Amino acid sequence: MDAREMVSLSEAHKKFFQVGACLSNESIKRHDAIIKKHFNCAVAENAMKWGPIEPKEGIFTFAEADEIVKYSHDNQMALRAHAPIWHMMVPDDVFMDGGKPASREHLIERIDSHTKAFCEHFKGQFSSWDVVNEAINDFPGEDLRQSKWLELIGPDYIDIAYHIARQYAPDVQLFYNDYNEFVPYKRERMLKLVKGMLDRGVPLDGMGLQAHVNIVECNLDEYERTVEAFAALGLRIHITEMDVNPYSLRDRVFPPSSPITEEMHQKQEQLYRGIFDICRRYSDVVDAVLTWGVADDMTWLDREFCAGREHQPLLFDQNNNIKKWTEQIIEDAMRYNG
Repeated sequence: MDAREMVSLSEAHKKFFQVGACLSNESIKRHDAIIKKHFNCAVAENAMKWGPIEPKEGIFTFAEADEIVKYSHDNQMALRAHAPIWHMMVPDDVFMDGGKPASREHLIERIDSHTKAFCEHFKGQFSSWDVVNEAINDFPGEDLRQSKWLELIGPDYIDIAYHIARQYAPDVQLFYNDYNEFVPYKRERMLKLVKGMLDRGVPLDGMGLQAHVNIVECNLDEYERTVEAFAALGLRIHITEMDVNPYSLRDRVFPPSSPITEEMHQKQEQLYRGIFDICRRYSDVVDAVLTWGVADDMTWLDREFCAGREHQPLLFDQNNNIKKWTEQIIEDAMRYNG
């Protein structure tokens, strides 16, 4: 496919859903040409999480997020907000009151004040929002992940966060966001959570399926079951953080020098093309597909999953060139008849 004549990812999918990626100030500098050509939606990678926005109580630092907001709007990209209520990137002081743990009431007040300041600053700037992120437990035992939010407020901290978010962002679609959605027992826990929220009248509009998938533990049949299950609840669906790891989740200590074989690349391509195909077939409920990163020179997997090993999990390579499987995704979309 001639790069000069290539239809973009977003143009190829314009009748299906938006296509985008997470952005940081550094990725905007490195990947400006890719972003402008191929994407029509975005989410801030870290800049809108609690710690970067409010590193100390009542002290707000919006500068990095403001740059991403301006860039997105200058380039006519829809913007997702992400993700204040998380078990990470929240300053320890949020959970303290002097030398003792904060009370339930005090912590709820902090959620309220943080949400109010966030929504007032970014009013009208984003259309969807991952309010709570990764609240489900991955291991045997309780359904909810152990966190300071759960410990100090109780299991209703999730409902409370959404009611507060709706109060200050009445026109924004509110999403719950989580990973390992293709693992049957995790999917059932996620479904139980969101069904309960809907039954209780919690203002939840959509489900964020992260799609951090890998060629060993994920298969397309299970992924389609996941999309179908959440679609059946009447929720909007966003694929929020997609990348395709050529290594198993168990291989955190795999030798960094172990090469990615052609067979592994082929399986990566199958998953990418397959999930995009599922999303096209469910495009009546899938509104956006975003990858967690733009190109392989900036991926969290190389930094945090197994330092020193290349994972090559994204749609563009280390040199910011489009990959063959990305060209195939574009061609699949152009040929799709529904």
